[in-house]
Amino acid sequence: MEEILKRLAKVEKEAQASKDWVEISNLHGRYNHLLIGHHWEMIIDEMFAKKTPGVTAEIVESGVFYGIEGARKVFVDMLGKLYNYTGNLAYHTITTPYIIISEDGKTARGCWLHIGANTFYDPVKKTIAVWQAIRYDHTFVKEDGAWKFLNYKANLVFRSSYDKGWCIEPVIQGSTIKGPDDSKAIKPDAPTTFHNPYDPNVAWGYDWPLPPTRV
Repeated sequence: MEEILKRLAKVEKEAQASKDWVEISNLHGRYNHLLIGHHWEMIIDEMFAKKTPGVTAEIVESGVFYGIEGARKVFVDMLGKLYNYTGNLAYHTITTPYIIISEDGKTARGCWLHIGANTFYDPVKKTIAVWQAIRYDHTFVKEDGAWKFLNYKANLVFRSSYDKGWCIEPVIQGSTIKGPDDSKAIKPDAPTTFHNPYDPNVAWGYDWPLPPTRV
């Protein structure tokens, strides 16, 4: 009987981990669907931890923003305003999910790769097509049985004009999270922790962080 109970506990734990894996994947998938519809407030209200201290949000070279209000600055005050123009498109597909769940099932870490067909507003050319690639690297926490973003992080691989591509124009200047006028940028709480976009002139990518092996 003792052996049966051990095996049952192991099966239950593995089943819960599988359920958690699916729910975390769904959380990020829903995020990307909300993104294309510009539902910035919903991203904050539905997807970020509210009861767990230590919330952070960091996108590309934006710096680190602390707390739920810091996350709101990133998504509502920065992204929501920077990408508010006629013809805007943020079509973010995600691939290669890699999720590690803690032994106690309360926290998790996950990585995804994203490739997107996006747009950028140029003062002269107006709306132009761009390619964008990002690696997401997040920490999640379970609150009241639901998974939420605790540490949201997006590292830029490239953001290139459609016609020139990433080997000629790996990062379009002025299309960063801060926008073309740096003096109007919302200031972060801490410096950017990692920002190393693709550079065709160097042996690139070797210093990028490995995927997590544990939470």
